[in-house]
Amino acid sequence: MRKLFFVCAILFFTTASPPAARSAPVHEFNEAVAAAYGFYREAFFLLRAGNAQVASLELEEMAEHWGVIVKRFADSPPDIFSTDSAWKKTLAEINERIAQGLEAAIAGNAKAASKALEPIRKMLSDLRRRNGAVIFSDYVDRANAAFAKLYEFRKNPPDFDAVEQVDQLRQITAVTAYWYEQVRENAPKATAHDPEFKRLMDDSLHSLSRIWVAIASKKEANLISILRGLHSSDRILFFRFG
Repeated sequence: MRKLFFVCAILFFTTASPPAARSAPVHEFNEAVAAAYGFYREAFFLLRAGNAQVASLELEEMAEHWGVIVKRFADSPPDIFSTDSAWKKTLAEINERIAQGLEAAIAGNAKAASKALEPIRKMLSDLRRRNGAVIFSDYVDRANAAFAKLYEFRKNPPDFDAVEQVDQLRQITAVTAYWYEQVRENAPKATAHDPEFKRLMDDSLHSLSRIWVAIASKKEANLISILRGLHSSDRILFFRFG
C-alpha cells in the first residue's frame, strides 16, 4: 500500500509541476532579427539622405518587429545564447535605441536618429560573436570593416616608392578581397541567386583586383578612382544585403 502511495505521489508532483521554459530554435530568432534588420538598414539609408520622415515609417516597422522579438525570445533564448548574462539587457537596449531613433525621426532630426540607431549594428554583431554564432550579416560586417581601412588610402595614397607603405596597401587589399569572397561564398541561397547581388560581387571583386594593377603601374589617380567606385559598392552591400 505504501509503495502504491509513493508511486502516485511521484506521478502527481511530476504532472503538477509547471513545464520548464523551452529554448527557442535559433533559426527562428535569426529570421526574426533579419526581418527587423531589413527595416533598420532601410531607415539608416534614408537618414543618411536626410529623409527623416520616411525613415520614421521604416522605424515604426522595426519597432513592431523588435517588440515581437523581445516578447518571444527574452525569456527563452536559443540554446546558443542561453548562458549569455547580457542577453535580456541587449535586447532591451536595442528596443530602447529603436524607440529613441523613431522619436527623433518623427521630429525630423535625422542626425539624432542616426546617432541613436548606429550602435545597434555592433550590438547585434557582438551578441553573436561572444556566443560563437555566425550569420551572413557577420560576413558583410567584416567586409565593410576591411574596406573602411582600405578606403583610408583614398585621401592618403601611399608613396609607391616606399616599400612599407605599398606593402600595407597590398595587405589591406588582400584582406578586403578575402572578406568579399567570403560574403559571396556564404550568402543565403536567395541572396546568392539575386542578380543585383551577383553583379555587385563580381564588380566589387573585379575592382579590388584592379588595385594590384594600380600598384604595379604606380598610378595614384587610378587607385583613388577605384576606391571611390568601391566606396559606393561597399555601402550598397550593407544597405541592400547586410
